[in-house]
Amino acid sequence: MSPTAATPDPGVSWTHRALLAPGVRRFALLIFLGSFFFPLTGLSVDLCPLHQATGLPCPGCGMTRSLAALTQGDFSTAAGLNPFGFLVWPVLAVLAVLALVPARGVQRLAQRLDVYGPLLTRAFHLVLAALLGFGALRLVALLALGERFP
Repeated sequence: MSPTAATPDPGVSWTHRALLAPGVRRFALLIFLGSFFFPLTGLSVDLCPLHQATGLPCPGCGMTRSLAALTQGDFSTAAGLNPFGFLVWPVLAVLAVLALVPARGVQRLAQRLDVYGPLLTRAFHLVLAALLGFGALRLVALLALGERFP
């Protein structure tokens, strides 16, 4: 194997490299395990600084409870809280499992994913744009209807 083949282009595969970082995988494991016990009604503490300061939801508002609802099998509640939970949950579950895999196995997976680097980066940008669009539409709808986000 040549030195250039062993060193992936950091601009091509930054998305999966960042997701596969050890700290990210450990954090995913913690969040995933916590989702089994997190109450669907919340903790009565506002976790979102934007919502706490303004009363307006950010695009990610409701994600924690949505993930907990999915883990606990309450799919309709999850969809109502934040439908992007359906995209985040499987990624979170895979990262949680990968937190338990030896570093060598994760490194091999990262090398295999390098082939899909540009596609993964485009998919990440597409999902991020969709999440921001969802947040903007939800905000407009709440303001137009004069409703408050839970």
